[in-house]
Amino acid sequence: MLNEKYIQYLIKKQQQEPLSPEEAETLDAWYQSLEDLPTEISSPASLREETWQRLERRIRPKPLMRRLRWPISAAAAGLLLFGTGYLLNRAAKPALTAVHSWTVVECPPHKRMKISMPDGSAIWLNGGARLEYDAEFAQNRQCRLTEGEAFFDVAPDAMHPFTVRTSRLIVKVLGTSFNVSAYKRLQKEKITVSGGSVQVLDSGACNVTLRANEEIVYSSASDFAKRAASGWQTDSWRNGEFYLANISMEELAIRLEQIYGYKVVFASKGLKNCVNSLRFSEREPVTKVLELLKLINKVEYQIKDNEITLRGSGC
Repeated sequence: MLNEKYIQYLIKKQQQEPLSPEEAETLDAWYQSLEDLPTEISSPASLREETWQRLERRIRPKPLMRRLRWPISAAAAGLLLFGTGYLLNRAAKPALTAVHSWTVVECPPHKRMKISMPDGSAIWLNGGARLEYDAEFAQNRQCRLTEGEAFFDVAPDAMHPFTVRTSRLIVKVLGTSFNVSAYKRLQKEKITVSGGSVQVLDSGACNVTLRANEEIVYSSASDFAKRAASGWQTDSWRNGEFYLANISMEELAIRLEQIYGYKVVFASKGLKNCVNSLRFSEREPVTKVLELLKLINKVEYQIKDNEITLRGSGC
């Protein structure tokens, strides 16, 4: 017998993000375990009623379900719709049907993009960033930053908290402005607040409140730190100005690729962890930045075609 609490967890998770192949297979097996699935569907309404009765018998005690049945809770509604979608499509193929649809916005490399959201919020994407937001965003204000960097200027709405998810963190706000850096190539994610406050959580021990000019640098549930920061400097990239404080050479390489379009290669792997603080403008040539690195870290560089090669003894 499949653990029904785990099944409830999977269905709730599916409403927020894609399931892993193993999780999808588990949920598919649960649906197929329902006895006496209907072979003919007279109408979506009758199927909905029959599906509800099955889920009612399996997941919750009957007395509680009678009290909650109309109006149904949000989680139970998602479960019912998900199960109905599955049964409607089962005759064609045994696949799971997503409840929500998401709009995907990708900012081209070496560009910046501003998005005006239905709730009045504004989002800036840095080059190469990928943002997804729920088709019902005006009601639930949920979005996902699956790659890159973005700045959020959130319209106040106490009734509908604004939520941003990365691969490891959840940021919850009512109305504020903050920057999120979540590159897949880097081990760390960073949330920096320019105004107002945000709550940052993960699936473990991290539960941090950040206020203006504070940030969190997050590697894992056991490795994160809250510290002072300059909000306006962090998000100055929106204007083509870069104030990069205490960043690794690996992160700087990503910035150079974003701004100038070069691929950066480390001939000396030890250079990746060297920490630097730099200020420069995208209007300046890349050679000026490289000359600063040469002065600070004694880095040697070579530019050939569309590639920058960095060499040095490390830090």
